[in-house]
Amino acid sequence: MNDKLLELKRKKLQRQILYLRTELEETTFIFQDSLIEFEDEFRDYFKDQSKKDHKKVTMDPPEFDIPKEDVKNVFKKIAQKTHPDKLIKEDTLSSTYKEKVDMYKEALGAVENRDWSRVIEIAMELGIDVSDVKNDDSDYLHESIKALTEKIKELKSTYAWAWYHTEDKDQAKQMILQSLGLNKEKENGNTR
Repeated sequence: MNDKLLELKRKKLQRQILYLRTELEETTFIFQDSLIEFEDEFRDYFKDQSKKDHKKVTMDPPEFDIPKEDVKNVFKKIAQKTHPDKLIKEDTLSSTYKEKVDMYKEALGAVENRDWSRVIEIAMELGIDVSDVKNDDSDYLHESIKALTEKIKELKSTYAWAWYHTEDKDQAKQMILQSLGLNKEKENGNTR
């Protein structure tokens, strides 16, 4: 594949990832609202459930299956330009210093999640050449797309999401309780 076509393919995949990140952020906000209403409505049925269990679903970033070594190699280049110890000459009160330190922290989080696309985005923002690390990273970008899509799907497949987005809340509530085997317990006065 020629270099121009490869670059266009990468741009397309990176834009798709950016779109999916935005969709995941939006879905997470909507899910949090739906979870609050769902918990209010179903509180009597789920007394044993803690809110932490639900927050975990929303706050965990997608898991990426990308080799750590490739991500770490790019991160090393980022750290050369953003690590607080490397920025000693910069004024610690300047906005540039803060931006670079924030980029460092974000890159560190992306490395921990093995989020190739975000690490590459940060490197590109800093003008870092990463072509020596991995020339064709489309497999990694596809992996990122898959992980983001799965996380969105996971949030949208919850009872809280379904109940929040239905028109007939009473019927949906009965169906949810029935599918969980909780409807009969409530009728007998035995809530969990």
